[in-house]
Amino acid sequence: MDAPLATVAAAAAAAAATTTTTTTAMVDAASRQAASTAVVAQLRLLGEAVDVGFIALTGVLVLTMQTGFAMLTAGSVRAKNVKSVLMKVLMDTCLGGVAWMLFGNAFAHGEKASSFIGHSGWALAGGETADLAVFFFRWTLSATAATIVSGAVAERASFYAYLGATLWLSSFVYPVVAHGVWDSTGWLSALSPSPLLGVGAIDHAGCGVVHLVGAVTGLWGAIATGPRLGRFAVDGTPRPIPGHSAPLILLGGFILWTGWFGFNAGSGLSLVPYEAASGLFSGSTQTLADGSVVAQSGLLTVQQTLASTMLGACGGALVGVALCYCLAAHVIDLGTIVNCLLAGLVSITAGCATFPPYISLLVGMAGAAIYMAASRAMRALRIDDPLDAVAIHGAGGLWGLASVGLFSAATPQAAAGFRAAHFGAAFGGGWRLLACQATEAGFVIGWTTATTVPLWWGLRAAGLLRVSRDEEAEGIDEVTHGGSAYPADAAASPWHSPKGAAVVPEHGGGVMAVTRPSPAPALEAVMSSGSPLSSSSGPPSSMSGPGGAASAPLTSSTRSGGDGSGPPSGRPDPSRAIMDEMHAAGGSG
Repeated sequence: MDAPLATVAAAAAAAAATTTTTTTAMVDAASRQAASTAVVAQLRLLGEAVDVGFIALTGVLVLTMQTGFAMLTAGSVRAKNVKSVLMKVLMDTCLGGVAWMLFGNAFAHGEKASSFIGHSGWALAGGETADLAVFFFRWTLSATAATIVSGAVAERASFYAYLGATLWLSSFVYPVVAHGVWDSTGWLSALSPSPLLGVGAIDHAGCGVVHLVGAVTGLWGAIATGPRLGRFAVDGTPRPIPGHSAPLILLGGFILWTGWFGFNAGSGLSLVPYEAASGLFSGSTQTLADGSVVAQSGLLTVQQTLASTMLGACGGALVGVALCYCLAAHVIDLGTIVNCLLAGLVSITAGCATFPPYISLLVGMAGAAIYMAASRAMRALRIDDPLDAVAIHGAGGLWGLASVGLFSAATPQAAAGFRAAHFGAAFGGGWRLLACQATEAGFVIGWTTATTVPLWWGLRAAGLLRVSRDEEAEGIDEVTHGGSAYPADAAASPWHSPKGAAVVPEHGGGVMAVTRPSPAPALEAVMSSGSPLSSSSGPPSSMSGPGGAASAPLTSSTRSGGDGSGPPSGRPDPSRAIMDEMHAAGGSG
């Protein structure tokens, strides 16, 4: 009996040991699984934090572009209208922000949507907190599209009519285009599960969605509003109306270029792509026609956009110098060069993530030449655009869309998350991508025209679109915005009354009268008087300097774009005014 009992005892002990070992192994496996899940959760949280920080940083950079637009526009107009254009840029940002929150974001990116338009999430209802950073970034893009319009109608459009245009553009016109091209449910989107022609339209940062929408809206606004007084002679010959500050033009151009790095880099909306199944990094790859395997990478795409943004601007500016030298009697006009730089930036915006660096340089160079040609065409058609916004953003936007269809490379296209079966025709990728790009261009032009022409002509028919001739001649700042941006007396309050003299308290508690400078005579009156205000063939300048006095005669430095291919950027020569005064007093030169 002892042997069988011993055997049974041994078997029981072995079973108990096995059970203990199994239980321990199961506990260890569960612990490892829990630890692994915790690590994945922490990595995912870290990745989300990186993405939110990235979106916030690039969004702030895009928002600084509004400052750049403000400075560029202010420098390109006459001193008497500086406050007017600054107010329009401010309202693009503020009124446009409320419109985007209430309606625009829902139309563009509502979770419930058709292929044409979104229809949920009004006023951010039901939105998750994690989505607010993306909402913020998308608002900055919407504000950019609206601000393009302000330059095209500067110096004569009514402030209140412009508010209506901004509200309409930000709440409905732009969002429908953004949904169609950028939302994954959009009918043109390259991110759609079933994209058009197997590839969809690739517009990484918005050649069509942002720039072409703003340009087409501005084009119809400029036509409906009409040219500024004195901009064209009776026979249609354009007359230069120089802006008042070349330094502001250059400052605005540099700020825009700086913000453009955020504009292009941030449009991918992520540095770290995720896979829903694993909750970690996607590892999404594509096998190209040559057999190579390319992984989707937000980091590589951002680096690609930074190089493109740098080289496109550099190429545009250098071509501008060469064309000014050849076409404008060797006059290298600063305003024209800044515009060529901006045209280069617009041109690479759609393909900044998919162009090889040398292609970005060449596309930017071509964009500057296309801008110069478009600017001449605008003047030949007698369409007054003080900032050449239509030529820069419209012609540059069209060229940018086409250049993607021609020069998008398969490897960066795949790394950016776009399907790479069809790529640039110049690299052997066929014509499907180019056809999608042309479809986007046609859609943007047709949709924007159909939705903005009734607005502009409705405002015109109601007599609300343009300021009065007297207000235009005197300056919109004096009548609508509380007086000149450059008060005659530096000690005077900037809030002096536009209707008469103002009083400003002195240190002793009394008041002193500050007389507003007399308004400059209407441009037509000066021109018809035959007064020899200028030795050039253009009209006399109606600019007023910081002191509010009439400016000196125009010199060659105040010309508008040399061959007319850019916004005016010079200031009158003060030495000329001093010499004129000396001659009038009988003094010697």
